[in-house]
Amino acid sequence: MSIKVKICAIRSLKAAKVSKNCGADFLGLVFVPNHRHTIDSGVAKTICKNLKGKIDLVGLFQNQPLNLVLQTIKDFDLDYVQLHGDENAEFIDQISIKTIKAFSLQREFDIETTKKDMKQYKVDYYLLDRIKQGEGPMLNLEKASFLSKQFPLILAGGLNPENIASVITRVKPHAVDVASGVETDGEQDLEKIRMFIKNAKGAKI
Repeated sequence: MSIKVKICAIRSLKAAKVSKNCGADFLGLVFVPNHRHTIDSGVAKTICKNLKGKIDLVGLFQNQPLNLVLQTIKDFDLDYVQLHGDENAEFIDQISIKTIKAFSLQREFDIETTKKDMKQYKVDYYLLDRIKQGEGPMLNLEKASFLSKQFPLILAGGLNPENIASVITRVKPHAVDVASGVETDGEQDLEKIRMFIKNAKGAKI
């Protein structure tokens, strides 16, 4: 069985369709205000209307009010919510659709501390990322591999078309997530998206 792929920070219908047509499993739409990857509301509506039921639609949030998250789920008919802030277990329990909790980590994170943090949440996937998205070295892959044996793990941070196959082979996560790794000069690069998905799906697990 091939690994699942999430193309994140989608900002155009064209990139969304290329991702879906090339075999991606998830599209990430950033609803965090003033983020460099924040999606235009009208573009998000168009993407969700066109691709609902064809690929899982994931809305990204960070420390936003619960009522706003719930309203966005309804307005865009999302399949998943991905939380990047300090949202606690009680917050997540109020969300009726599937959930992904992101953990921002140092490269040499402490396994036991991270495992303890992850166990506080009952979610569908646990996403490991760097402290600053799009910046810094990749997480320690041996440590990520250890956690992937115990949790349904999505690995993010520092992934690109060139390294994704070897990273998957080493970590064996349930899914991988990419944003800046498929961009050129800050814009999503359709060829990089194609190659990332192809290389990820072809990786040996």
